[in-house]
Amino acid sequence: MGNEHHMLIIGHRGSHGNGGPLENTLPAFEKAIVEGADGVELDVHASADGVAYVFHDTTLARLTPDADPRAIAHLRSTQIDGVRLVDGSRIPSLAAVLDLLGGRLEVNIEIKDRAAVEGCAVAVRGRREDGLLFSSFSVSALEIARDLLPTIPRALISGEHTRDPRLWLEFAWPLWRLARCGAARWHPNQKLVHHRLLSALHRRGVAVQVWTVNTPVEAIALRDCGVDGVLTDRPGWLRTALNRK
Repeated sequence: MGNEHHMLIIGHRGSHGNGGPLENTLPAFEKAIVEGADGVELDVHASADGVAYVFHDTTLARLTPDADPRAIAHLRSTQIDGVRLVDGSRIPSLAAVLDLLGGRLEVNIEIKDRAAVEGCAVAVRGRREDGLLFSSFSVSALEIARDLLPTIPRALISGEHTRDPRLWLEFAWPLWRLARCGAARWHPNQKLVHHRLLSALHRRGVAVQVWTVNTPVEAIALRDCGVDGVLTDRPGWLRTALNRK
């Protein structure tokens, strides 16, 4: 028990699944709040007219009743507002989600591609920046975010598996990529995490939050290793399970 520390529990796309709300919808974020999540993570694409929308996939196919093949990037905001998802809910704009959350918990805004950066900047500009975070797999997207809103912290996401040794090293030992985009956080797939790397990052002031952790066994191992936070689809359930352990 001596190495146990407080580890943040972040709702990955809100709190969803197992009969709960659909991912990345307003009900999913409301549920994360009720369950006492320390924060939420959400995904952002830009519409054809540059509005930031909270949706993970590039197309509507997986989450629409008729497997709509259209891409978010090809639709104007008025068209996206009219889309009904499989549970009858709608795709929220980033501005609507930020209105709902109202600064009550940390919001990790994952920028899915460079085209979404300006829309994210528009949605957050003029709001309190406390608790806001930009994250992305794309170093160039984070560089643009740094130029547009330098006071909002940034996190580099890693986890794509590759057989290219050079690329694998970039994912598994991310220090130079973090420095390039001025990111103070690293969000890796849990398979990349080990104690030596965590120690090196912590010495440099880099916080580490790991995705996607949906079992108590995984969460306890990561907590004992010193991870700062985990992203999970079921934050309330995971917290209860950890408390029991």
